[in-house]
Amino acid sequence: MRLNFRHKAIVLTTLVAVLFLYGNAQDPQEKQDKQQKQEKKDETFETIRVDTDLVSIDVTVKDKSGKRGAAGLRGEDFVIYEDGIRQKITNFSASDVPFNLTLLIDTSGSTTDDLLNIRRAARRFLEELRSEDQIAVVQFNREVDLMQKLTSNRSQIDLALSRFKSGGGTSFYDALNLVLDDVFKEVDGRKAIVALTDGVDSYGFNTFDQILPELEKSGTIVYVLELDTEAYTEARMLRDCTDTNHFEFSEKQLQKYMKDYVVGGKEEDFQKHCSLGRMERMQINQKLYQSAHKELREMTNKTGGRLYQVKDLGKLDPVYSEIAGEIRTQYSLGYYPTNEKHDGKYRTLRVEVKRPGYVGQTRPGYRAPLD
Repeated sequence: MRLNFRHKAIVLTTLVAVLFLYGNAQDPQEKQDKQQKQEKKDETFETIRVDTDLVSIDVTVKDKSGKRGAAGLRGEDFVIYEDGIRQKITNFSASDVPFNLTLLIDTSGSTTDDLLNIRRAARRFLEELRSEDQIAVVQFNREVDLMQKLTSNRSQIDLALSRFKSGGGTSFYDALNLVLDDVFKEVDGRKAIVALTDGVDSYGFNTFDQILPELEKSGTIVYVLELDTEAYTEARMLRDCTDTNHFEFSEKQLQKYMKDYVVGGKEEDFQKHCSLGRMERMQINQKLYQSAHKELREMTNKTGGRLYQVKDLGKLDPVYSEIAGEIRTQYSLGYYPTNEKHDGKYRTLRVEVKRPGYVGQTRPGYRAPLD
């Protein structure tokens, strides 16, 4: 049977209407199915984002004598243990990956006579780093100055070193805080601080107890060249307050001494340097240096770095050279911990190197996130 044009139009219109109604009837179900699938995808992504946290560690590899590094290692050459449980390594980068490093230089009064040696040694250190490594320069005394942001331009770094100026006081922990907040905050990849200081903090807002967790959280390795300035400082602390070249304990230092070493003492007895006797000044100075050494050692140990005691500023070159060598033989490893709890607890780390005759060194642990 043949249909004329009018009949064809009626049939076509009817068919379109039926399909439209059928489509509308199916749309809510399809939309619901699509929405459920998307919600399931979102839920899966959210679970991954919250319940698993990549742990990144830098590993220094040396032979058992501690004198020679190892190049050319691969991810399968390492084994990571967290709280004694082996972890699966998911991220690996070799030692030729560029490094982000901040030179942190103490220019307080105790280093005034050695600024030339400090500049020369810092420049020598830069020569041992790779051209693509990024360097920042921070000087600190009572004030903290970011002399140069991260750059691979050696001329800019050299200019920053030439602008060092000495001053009274030491805001060491504020300087570390500045590095974390202004230099490394938005920086990915390997990060290290190389600090030249006696570590005896005297000014600023930050304390050791505040800054150490932030350093650990940031994954920044800290190397410290600990200056031997105790005798120099003591001699000037013992001078009469009428002497224009005398040193004084700051309020922050006297409060620290009271908190750490004085039992049942009166706070008013430790408020002014010039009211202290000679023996009291000697004892306070000695204890502050003891505290500084302890804090520097803990800081370097917990961040996977090293503490070097420097007796002679004219002999900084070998120490800087050793640090540069360590940086060149470091590897970055990452894993998702089998313990997915966000309980804020401290977890120990241990790294083994499968290549015979070599050992790996990294930070001793980290603190899990806390929800």
